[in-house]
Amino acid sequence: MCLDMSLVFSEERDYCSLLNTPSNTCFSFINQAQHEINSYVEKQTKGKIVGLIQGLKLNIIMILVNYIHFRAQWANPFRVSKTEESSNFSVDKSTTVQVPMMHQLEQYYHYVDMELNCTVLQMDYSANALALFVLPKEGHMEWVEAAMSSKTLKKWNHLLQKGWVELFVPKFSISATYDLGSTLQKMGMRDAFAESADFPGITEDNGLKLSYAFHKAVLHIGEEGTKEGASPEVGSLDQQEVPPLHSVIRLDRTFLLMILEKRTRSVLFLGKLVNPTKQ
Repeated sequence: MCLDMSLVFSEERDYCSLLNTPSNTCFSFINQAQHEINSYVEKQTKGKIVGLIQGLKLNIIMILVNYIHFRAQWANPFRVSKTEESSNFSVDKSTTVQVPMMHQLEQYYHYVDMELNCTVLQMDYSANALALFVLPKEGHMEWVEAAMSSKTLKKWNHLLQKGWVELFVPKFSISATYDLGSTLQKMGMRDAFAESADFPGITEDNGLKLSYAFHKAVLHIGEEGTKEGASPEVGSLDQQEVPPLHSVIRLDRTFLLMILEKRTRSVLFLGKLVNPTKQ
């Protein structure tokens, strides 16, 4: 598993030194600063995150950039030849789109939560991470979202049982960009954005404060896992090993997806797939 996640502080003095420009006029070269940051993130994510920062204004002083790009391989990769190139995915009651749908008959940990009206399925990665798919019954998404908590995750973890599942999962890529300034301040990180902010580890000058806090996450789901490339074809299972009666889980409508670290069960990603044809 590879989890790219970095914090980048780009502040007035750094770019002034780079551009050999007086500090009080540094961010008149805003396009240069923006290009430097975006190029760094693009390089670190091997081109997966491009143009993270857009439209910076002249009055910025310092920005905080956080990016995460998750790459890993399934413990049991899908066979490319089993992928349906065009399958129905219900976006809402009136909208259906066509998506590539991966297909596999394998043993997975899964659980039907009768209280929350949803199906939970765990897919392991070959490294120390796992994906948790949560498929609510039609019309129950808001109910499940409202119930999402550490308590709910612990309950599912204890009740998941391993068994044969015929699984259908759409191939998709999702990404999201957020300005976390207001979120961080609501969480208690207020001083960093205030006029009285103090960053002695960066500069002794007064007036240095955070102007923006950008965050972007990118996730790809395919036959091999969360990185691009085709999975090698493997021999099929002896069908006699599979019981004639087994569960069928088809992720063909809006569902929740979490990526967790196996040992601590810490959530690395949490998202909702509404339309696999859109990033």
